[in-house]
Amino acid sequence: LVIESLDLDWLKSVREFAARITPKYPKINYLINNAGLALANYETTKDGFEKTIGVNYLGPFLLTELLLPNLKNAAPNSRIVIVSSMVHYWGSLRKPDLHIPKAEYDLSLAYYQSKLANVMHARELSRRLQGTGVIAVSLHPGIINSEFFRQHTSFRYRMIYTFLKPTLISPWLGAQTTIYTVLSEKVVSGLYYDNCSPKTAAALALDDTECQWLWNKSCELVGITQAADNQ
Repeated sequence: LVIESLDLDWLKSVREFAARITPKYPKINYLINNAGLALANYETTKDGFEKTIGVNYLGPFLLTELLLPNLKNAAPNSRIVIVSSMVHYWGSLRKPDLHIPKAEYDLSLAYYQSKLANVMHARELSRRLQGTGVIAVSLHPGIINSEFFRQHTSFRYRMIYTFLKPTLISPWLGAQTTIYTVLSEKVVSGLYYDNCSPKTAAALALDDTECQWLWNKSCELVGITQAADNQ
């Protein structure tokens, strides 16, 4: 087990992490993007992005691009697994730049958008990586009994937690779909998984035009001029 420092709310840290990792590990078999930040109050990343979209999506988007050459080197035994959520069904893309201003900030809007972006990212990655042997999928891990609500002390979120608590699953169970998408030979690139089975993703996540728009906008926001994919 090797632990490396990575701050997803700072693109400089993401680039420095990739610069350390890529020469050490020329072949990377599995990349699991599992950021799940949800903030009660509006915050921004060190780069000025609304923090939820920055940490949950833009940081992992850049990281994935920077590690793609190493993932391709490990093909056909390499996979990109993006942990999303069932709440992506309720998400929408905030155009023109994914930014939710402070005056309009709402935890749910921000989190739903970031999880929708995760599913769309996996789908577009899969399309762009056709023929490389690299598989890209997204998933819902379940509603897990974790510290996710630790920052949310408002009556609204305490009530939500109280309502959900009887249905929460253990971290062990919550890891099973991730493990399945990493190891199963039945996994199909581009699909969205829930409870170790493929499920139909939100309509917006199946819209190729919208997925391509998100990809291009993401490249612009994180400063990528030439993506490491096939396109």
